[in-house]
Amino acid sequence: MSTQMDHDGLDPTLVLRGLFPLPKFIRFVRERCRPRSFDEAALMDEWREAKAVALRLTDDEAGSADDIDVCPLSDEMKPLAEQTLRRPSMQRLTSLVPRSWCMVEIDRLIIFQESLNLRHVDQLRASLAPVPSTQDVIDLVACIGSRSHPAVRFSQSDSGYTFLSESNDLRFLDVVTVEPSAIQNYDPFGSALHAIVIYLGFSDNAISATRVGNRIILTNGSHRVYLLRELGFRYVPCLLTDATDGDASDFLLPADVKQDRQFYLHAPRPPLFKDYLNPRLTRVVPVVRKNYVLQAKLDLQRTTVPR
Repeated sequence: MSTQMDHDGLDPTLVLRGLFPLPKFIRFVRERCRPRSFDEAALMDEWREAKAVALRLTDDEAGSADDIDVCPLSDEMKPLAEQTLRRPSMQRLTSLVPRSWCMVEIDRLIIFQESLNLRHVDQLRASLAPVPSTQDVIDLVACIGSRSHPAVRFSQSDSGYTFLSESNDLRFLDVVTVEPSAIQNYDPFGSALHAIVIYLGFSDNAISATRVGNRIILTNGSHRVYLLRELGFRYVPCLLTDATDGDASDFLLPADVKQDRQFYLHAPRPPLFKDYLNPRLTRVVPVVRKNYVLQAKLDLQRTTVPR
């Protein structure tokens, strides 16, 4: 689906309807779209029609989330995927919680994300070959190479530093003290003894999912999975974590899932990835484009203390 709203500062966004509560659907439109873009009474009627479809699916597909298929990576794909785990940041991630690559059936993945930005999907598609190679697929799912992260704009003023990106994954990563000699291509005024370095950027953004019992919840990478599904892929390489243990699930599951465990983990037919592809359960709305901003302010003080 092409992005036709780009020139207006609007992003075509696929929104699920009938699967989540009506107030959530209406709130999304009110908060993300321009005022008075829709007749809310008509939206409510659409949601009720979609809800009827969702209820029929609950009867027809009860238990389908528990039958999701998982299989090993192919011999060609496995060494490429394992190579991505050798990055230092990924090694730290997997040392905290064991994760492993596997091929996961797309359609039965449980989803909690109510919307997909189709402009972002188009951007991903433009970076991918028409017939992607195995390396292309691994680069996409591991978020490396030309498909890594969007640009970050930077400005400086007397009050601090501002960083701006289209991605809501932009974040402060770490603050460390290093030897000045570790910083290249910059000579400070005076004789520097220490340097304070603030790291910002993006998380290790591999497509990932969490298993709880027989169910698997997609926790990251919805747009890339959607693109691969549109290209005909039925399985996606995925970093899978097991949170079947009750204690582990407290910090491995997304907040939305933890807030409604009964719905996602025990309902006969929770929202599944295939629902994004069902026109009876979706609606494309024009969402106002936003940028995400990080601001850093330095508070440097010099005082005296008794010796």
